[in-house]
Amino acid sequence: MTPSNAGRSQIIEFWRACELFSPQTIPKVDPRDAVAPVFSVTPGEPLPWEEGHPLKRRRLNPDRTWRHLLFGGVFELTRVRTLLEQVFGADPESHDSRPPGTSALFALVVTDDGRPLFGSAEFSSGAWAAGRTADPGPKSPKWLTGFEEASVGLAAAFQRVTAAHQGDGVAAELARKGIHVGRPLGQDELAGLVQIAAERLGVTRILAPAGLLVKSVQVGRTRAYNTEEGSEFLNSFIVPDLTRVAAAVRSGGYGPALAEYLSTREPARVDLRADNQAIYRQVIPDLVPLGRWPAAADRPLALSQQFAVNTIMSRLASSAGLFAVNGPPGTGKTTMLRDLVAANVVERAIRLAALPSPAAAFTGKHTWATGEYVRVIHTWRADLTGFEMVVASANNGAVANVTTEIPGRHALDPPWRDGADYFAELATRVLDAPAWGLVAARLGRKSFRTEFVSRMWWGTKEKPGLRETLKEWNHDQAGAWRPAVKAFQAAHERVRALRRSRQDVCAMLGELDDLPARVDQLAAEIAAGETRFTKLRAELAEREGHAESVRREVQARERARLAHRELQPTLVTAIFTLGKASRQWLAEDQVLVAALQDAQGRLGAARAREDELRSGVARVTDELVTRRGSLASARERIAELRAKVEPHRANLGEFLPTEAWWAGEERRELRTLWTDPQWNAARSDLFLHALRLHQAFLRAHPTVMRNNLQAAMDVLTGEAPRDAPPEAVLAAWQSLFFLVPVVSTTFASFDRMFSHLGRESLGWLLIDEAGQAAPQLAAGAIWRSRRVVAVGDPLQLEPIVTLPFTAQQALRGTFGVAGEKWLPARTSVQQLADAVTGYGTYLPGESGPIWVGAPLRVHRRCDQPMFTISNAIAYDGLMVYGKSAGAPLALPESMWLDVVATESEGHWIPAEGVVLERILTRLTREGVAPADIFVISPFRTVVRSLSKVTRAYRGIEAGTVHTAQGKEADVVILVLGGDPRSPGAKQWAARNPNLLNVAVSRAKRRLYLIGNRDEWAKQRYFTTVAQELRHTTL
Repeated sequence: MTPSNAGRSQIIEFWRACELFSPQTIPKVDPRDAVAPVFSVTPGEPLPWEEGHPLKRRRLNPDRTWRHLLFGGVFELTRVRTLLEQVFGADPESHDSRPPGTSALFALVVTDDGRPLFGSAEFSSGAWAAGRTADPGPKSPKWLTGFEEASVGLAAAFQRVTAAHQGDGVAAELARKGIHVGRPLGQDELAGLVQIAAERLGVTRILAPAGLLVKSVQVGRTRAYNTEEGSEFLNSFIVPDLTRVAAAVRSGGYGPALAEYLSTREPARVDLRADNQAIYRQVIPDLVPLGRWPAAADRPLALSQQFAVNTIMSRLASSAGLFAVNGPPGTGKTTMLRDLVAANVVERAIRLAALPSPAAAFTGKHTWATGEYVRVIHTWRADLTGFEMVVASANNGAVANVTTEIPGRHALDPPWRDGADYFAELATRVLDAPAWGLVAARLGRKSFRTEFVSRMWWGTKEKPGLRETLKEWNHDQAGAWRPAVKAFQAAHERVRALRRSRQDVCAMLGELDDLPARVDQLAAEIAAGETRFTKLRAELAEREGHAESVRREVQARERARLAHRELQPTLVTAIFTLGKASRQWLAEDQVLVAALQDAQGRLGAARAREDELRSGVARVTDELVTRRGSLASARERIAELRAKVEPHRANLGEFLPTEAWWAGEERRELRTLWTDPQWNAARSDLFLHALRLHQAFLRAHPTVMRNNLQAAMDVLTGEAPRDAPPEAVLAAWQSLFFLVPVVSTTFASFDRMFSHLGRESLGWLLIDEAGQAAPQLAAGAIWRSRRVVAVGDPLQLEPIVTLPFTAQQALRGTFGVAGEKWLPARTSVQQLADAVTGYGTYLPGESGPIWVGAPLRVHRRCDQPMFTISNAIAYDGLMVYGKSAGAPLALPESMWLDVVATESEGHWIPAEGVVLERILTRLTREGVAPADIFVISPFRTVVRSLSKVTRAYRGIEAGTVHTAQGKEADVVILVLGGDPRSPGAKQWAARNPNLLNVAVSRAKRRLYLIGNRDEWAKQRYFTTVAQELRHTTL
């Protein structure tokens, strides 16, 4: 195991330990529920499976029976927190009361006749961890090891004490069928089970478990003894998955996306607010995906949206990794995701169209047995896979927003609606609303998956599902495949041609941008060359004169020496002078030779310099000729390019980069370059042709697709065997994604839904509202995904973490995790993804600037002053106002309704409730629909009282600010509350801009604050609200 693998696995194990302390709440008692009543077990009274209980009086269809879920050893969740605070210390501030709730030590499935179904028992990890915290305590090296073993031991003890009696014919008959049950349980047995669990978990005193609940559900008789369904899960949904992922990481079995997510290294960062060129380089036509969502052709994506789409596709489509998008409120996250969907569908269609025949899409087959059937699953060729798209989030609301919006008819612009029909009838049935295409499905929890299978696959006798349609297509010889391929290829070529023409213009404009600088450079070089030429010529003339002078000197010295040689003494003279004459002559000759040689040397140097200067003049002359030619060519090229570009200005107009585009931030952000209506329409048309090609493939290969999709339905409903070949299950899933490009799930359901799939099995994971998700929630989903896009905002609501910060720190130390960045209380999925994304910007934070991923900047939800408030308190002016003017609203302008009162009931201030009633009466009288009004508060205790007020106004919802995340309304009323005796409560609500930012940005048209203005305006961020809103009293 490498150090990096060890460090990353320790982070996962730390997160798993945190999740052990996160038990789930159990259902509230509700004996009157018609579908799934919940009963409290009263000593001495009949149990729901015993005669005399009211449940026995309910009539059932002959093919139905009761299945009971027993919760034993009920305890208050506050007791776990109290223990942790006693051991580790309380959090410094916690001014919002925790939601009340109960959990249980164990859950157990009980049959209609009261027998425990062996193999169905589940034990509370929270209770076990609480017991271990009390003994042996956090200082023990084995503090949180052994939960799985403890669960196995408890399950065995339960089976021993509830075993069927010898001679129990019912139990024996079921055992012969492989179904193992105990004897019918009575009050004494149940009390005994609670006692065993409490003692073995060591929580009899610290949790004081007492009492039992029974939830009774009607099921088909064939499912009465199924141990794989019906559990309500007492524990964190993700603990088993974190165990699996930690083991995989230890052995290196993970991909780039998870490696980046768990990385401590920061990439080189490009601040997109400061570097417009970086943005421009990513929005050139060549990087714009071929497919586009069928939105209004004249309303392209905002620049930041197109940047995100282009960068995601160019960086991830052919590789793997992680990319973060910062999505402030109202900036079009879903709009951006829709274009990613269209891009992927088109890319797969391109590969489909290249097949020699539909049969070439498959490379082999696998089988599995389920019940009396053998499923045959054909495996896909690799290049047709990797396009699977899963939208995941921490809450159902966020994922539902995406997967219920994009199939709806209103998701398409009117010109596209009539011609768009991708299994529209089935989609309408699945969505239970008018739909244009089966492009997305809300899956996740078992009930959602079962409902999808029922509506889409099986249908009814009157309205059959896709299964019957594929059967009918077995006999269809219409030959739709080739025409669909040709139509798609024609649409594809049209889009490519339009892209090429725009890329050509882009290249020409780029060249035009560069050429003036080139012209200036050439002109400067020519001027410098001419100056150099003049200097060289002047020096050459000077050197020529000097050389001539030296040449004459050489000639003179040569003549002098020749004359001297004529005077050389004869032999006679030399003899008569005893050699004196010769010696004198020789000395004089040597002087003459030296002078001649010196002159000759100076002449050689002069001539060399003369040659050098002549070469320099020639060289400069050549360079000047070349540069003058280049200058003329550049000027001609400028004229040529201007002439070529000019016709495109009429077609592309405002979609071309201009000085005004570069200079004006607002104009630049509101509209992406190059994506003009003609190209947009062609790209949208290509997306619809891609879906028709997918539909034609099903028609051309109905038997294989019916078999594969039937296997996928088995997987969805939990009927696929646990030991089914992973390759077969993956092929079944890929078949479903071929039919339905996008599915959604919460992180809580991810592991169970994709239980057969391993590392990087899924093509794309699109995380919505990632800022609300605790970091551990996404680990298993990221592990299973090749490409991950996290979309969210750390400046909206943060993850809700119930484990005290002090306990998290203790756990971090236990698992040797360095740095607080991995603490669930300190980070989110979004923040971890932001940290490893190179494109982004800095926003103000509590303790200094924080880095966020590529930001979406154009806000199109709120009127003023809500936009200004949100932009100021959270985004340092990052957002650009892009909302079109709406119809006038006959309502009072947004304002602060000042309430000064001393009477309070905790955080609830009754006088604020009186003002709320007055404003609600006014709004309803003005005709504002109840669904267009949100009433929210920072405090849960206030919301409980608000609900009593809004009850008189049917349809108006009251909730905490947390419940409003992801929603919007024309009118938002923020009732502040805040106990006057607890000033720290206001400080808690204003400790960062997140809560106020969410509250303000839910309001599309009007925002009304109710509360003590003087007191609240003292708090950071609320000061801005006080400055922007007029205030009055009612």
